Amino acid sequence: MDMELQRVTLEGYRPIYHTSFTQEETLESIVPDAMPDVERIVAARGAAYVKDCELGEGMLRLTGEARVTVLYIPEGEDAPRPLEVTIPFQCGRDDPRLRPGDPVLAEVTLSTADARTVNPRKLLTRCQLSLWAAAYEEGAQEIAADATGEGLEKRLVPRKFWRIPAVREKSFSFSDVLRPPASKPEMEELLYSRAEIGAVDAKFIGKKLVLKGDVELTALYRGGGQLVPARFELPYSQIVDLGDVPEDAEPEVAVALKSADCRLADGELEIALEAQIQAVLWALQPVTVLEDAYGVGESVDVERAPVTLCTMAERTTRREMGRRLCESAIPAKQVLDCVAAVSSAAGAPVEGGTEYTAQVEAAVLYLSEDDRLCAGSVTVPVTGRVDMPEGAQCACRCRAVGEPAAVPVTGGIEIRFEVEFAFNVVGAEQAWAVSELRPGIAPADIQRPSVVIRRVGERETLWDAAKACGSTVADICAANDLSPDEDVVGMLLLIPTKR
Repeated sequence: MDMELQRVTLEGYRPIYHTSFTQEETLESIVPDAMPDVERIVAARGAAYVKDCELGEGMLRLTGEARVTVLYIPEGEDAPRPLEVTIPFQCGRDDPRLRPGDPVLAEVTLSTADARTVNPRKLLTRCQLSLWAAAYEEGAQEIAADATGEGLEKRLVPRKFWRIPAVREKSFSFSDVLRPPASKPEMEELLYSRAEIGAVDAKFIGKKLVLKGDVELTALYRGGGQLVPARFELPYSQIVDLGDVPEDAEPEVAVALKSADCRLADGELEIALEAQIQAVLWALQPVTVLEDAYGVGESVDVERAPVTLCTMAERTTRREMGRRLCESAIPAKQVLDCVAAVSSAAGAPVEGGTEYTAQVEAAVLYLSEDDRLCAGSVTVPVTGRVDMPEGAQCACRCRAVGEPAAVPVTGGIEIRFEVEFAFNVVGAEQAWAVSELRPGIAPADIQRPSVVIRRVGERETLWDAAKACGSTVADICAANDLSPDEDVVGMLLLIPTKR
């Protein structure tokens, strides 16, 4: 008997590694000769950027820099001065699953920054970085979807599985010139600025992914003899060419800043930004699996092997509020700036799912009632939960979103912010598929009865009974007035056989 397996190739990427970790960096720096001595450090603000991400054999290496502005009060003066400090960093992780050439996505957040004086001309600046990375492996898996052969009975099972047809990155840059609104004084000196990527809306148009979002720029400047906070929204849109992607694909998109340069020129803010789009596309694909086969009237040797299919890939986003009082000994008169950043997140199993707790570092800059420039900070735990079946795996990406709110109240400043938990729950199932099919050794010429009476055992199906007796499911159903999907456990069946 001539037999041949018909195989299909399942191509795409699969997530193999994800990690989040923290790293502390410090740097001693000298106050430039043109700047006065330091009397008191008020606060440090800044951002961090990934410059390069590299995968080696079993290793991940990230390099970048943290840009920190230290606000200090000079000796003999009342007004603050900014001192720019750039701290390079390099970090990595080792894992045997990582290979050169695999796509990897990464981003970094500056969760905290502070500085202290070594002496009036030297500062020690410290920052804590929160890093996230995910790697994907491209591969192909062959699976038997059908077979040809005379007298061959086949169990073909339709299935659906999730695959990643594409992992894309795209860098882009844009610039703008900004002026404060008419209700605020003109900009005379920029003390610091901070840029953050805002919400992203992604949708497919043909074979292209269209993204729209905004960059939120926070600035503190001196104007009209006072310290003035300002906030700007810079909209952007980008198109990512995806090539041949299924129409029902679902995008998982993140955008990270790679650099942000802002300077004051002639009363205007000139800003230049470089960002990177990170897109992972998920698609639900049908496939028919040849789970088993046997010969009717002919002997067939069948080998089966397990195959793993990603049958669950749910992406959910949940936002939770954080709230805490930042105590202050001197009552606050005006809040100038508030920033919140996730420093770490850890998950723990709970009944029916996983609970993640994000540690959020919130810092506030304010003027006290006696017009003293002050700063304060608090650490706030925020919890988010995701429901997931047993055996599934969850990757969580946490970040503070939107503009934090800070309001002077009795005893200090009340800080409120929002944390976004982006959950990616993936579950896999193992199925059996025919791996080899060949003619078997012909049995001895033994006269067999044309009908067998057989009681179906526990956990047996019509397929099992038909295979054991060399019959077919259709013949058994016809002989016993049954439907193919009927539960026949314990039933006494007439089973026609092929002689």
